[in-house]
Amino acid sequence: MRKQLTAFLCLAVLCAILLCPLGAQAAALPDPHREASLALQYQKDGQAFPGLSIEIYRVAELRDNGAYFLIQPFASYPVNIDNVDSQERWKHISTTLNAYIVADGISPYRKGSTDGEGKVFFGQLEPGLYLVQEVIAENNGGTYVFNRFMVYLPTPLADGSYEYDVEANPKCVGYTPKKEYRVTKLWQDGEGHPDRPGEVTVDVYKDGVLQESKVLNASNDWTYTWYVSEEDTGVWTVVERDVHQAYTVSILQNGNAFTIINTLKSDPEPPDVPPTGDSFNPFPYVMTMCLSGSLLMILGVYRRRQCDV
Repeated sequence: MRKQLTAFLCLAVLCAILLCPLGAQAAALPDPHREASLALQYQKDGQAFPGLSIEIYRVAELRDNGAYFLIQPFASYPVNIDNVDSQERWKHISTTLNAYIVADGISPYRKGSTDGEGKVFFGQLEPGLYLVQEVIAENNGGTYVFNRFMVYLPTPLADGSYEYDVEANPKCVGYTPKKEYRVTKLWQDGEGHPDRPGEVTVDVYKDGVLQESKVLNASNDWTYTWYVSEEDTGVWTVVERDVHQAYTVSILQNGNAFTIINTLKSDPEPPDVPPTGDSFNPFPYVMTMCLSGSLLMILGVYRRRQCDV
């Protein structure tokens, strides 16, 4: 019995010795001195957003014991980053930190710009806890809001290891569609006219305030298109400047589409003047009266002579 107990204890000790490396590996700590990187891609429904300005902030450092501690200026704020157990809490933390960033004008740790595929890469980063700022992106389809979020560098994995080169796709959390406005230039001058200008300038107004001036010509098909939020309630108008003296201008509107028509002036024709009282010719009447008077005088002289005889 004693031999069996001894053998069992030896086996238990051997198993403990064999399992110690596994336990040590499972409890391995992240290396606070190893460089990390962060790659972000901003896309929505397969649509990339190039040219976005991306800002990241290092808010906490990683220490040798595997713990994260806020660094200045964030260490001076009453923000708790310990034992965070939900995405909702991380959202509150990121919103709180951003409020202090805005209020105190804190500069980002690093800045970058997305490429043609909506990607941006930050290399040679110090390990720590990072805040990736919210980004508002716009294109002709609408306005997109990509979320602000927190990320550990390195990021712990389910198997107990750590990923030092982290890739993330920020989530689009807001979208406001846009509506299209368009102005088109048309000419009414037959097959063209020597006086037709090669380009015209159109001013675009919102609520009576000039927004932009655009040159229309053959290269842009005499058309300009712009986009505004669906929530926009402004009144948009357009006007052509410096209309050539050989043309008249008229502006038509059909919904959000404007058409500016230039019509070639025609040579004026002599008007048909209707007869008026001013056309009365008194000459025949005067002549008749003169002849009648002369005849009466002759008759009078003749009668006088008859009487004298």
